[in-house]
Amino acid sequence: MERRAADYRRDAERLLAMQRLSWEINFAGRGFREASFRMSLRAGIDHGDVFVYEEAGQMVGWLWLDRYDAGIIHIRHIQVEREHWGTGIGRRIMEDAIATAVSEGRHTVTLNVTKSNARAMHLYQSLGFRVIADEGERQRMKLDVARVPARVGRHRHRDVDGSEEGR
Repeated sequence: MERRAADYRRDAERLLAMQRLSWEINFAGRGFREASFRMSLRAGIDHGDVFVYEEAGQMVGWLWLDRYDAGIIHIRHIQVEREHWGTGIGRRIMEDAIATAVSEGRHTVTLNVTKSNARAMHLYQSLGFRVIADEGERQRMKLDVARVPARVGRHRHRDVDGSEEGR
């Protein structure tokens, strides 16, 4: 799997479609704010916080990281293309996010997850995340990077420039 920085012109429409599907699944009946998402996405891409993951040149998922302070990375979005659900790609992207936190010397990774998304919650718990706040239909989860199991984040990915990184 290859990871590259997202490019707004190249990726925005696909990322928008994936986000819209996620919104419809998790927040059915509520209006999706496309203009707001586009504006935030552009800022995230411009800041270098959005990554696309590809296999054989095809997008299989994406990740958006927020770096709140020197010690914390928050996973704003992680999504896998629907046809790749259940194939382990989400785990690999999560492990890459954790490895990024480690490589940047951060001590905590946080995320929010919709309670109805049982598959995602199970994945996050299997990686060592724990619930730290109940926010109605969502839960905030936290991972203490120092407690990450040795097996997490040890896969290798290839950046599009061809360099391999142990993660």
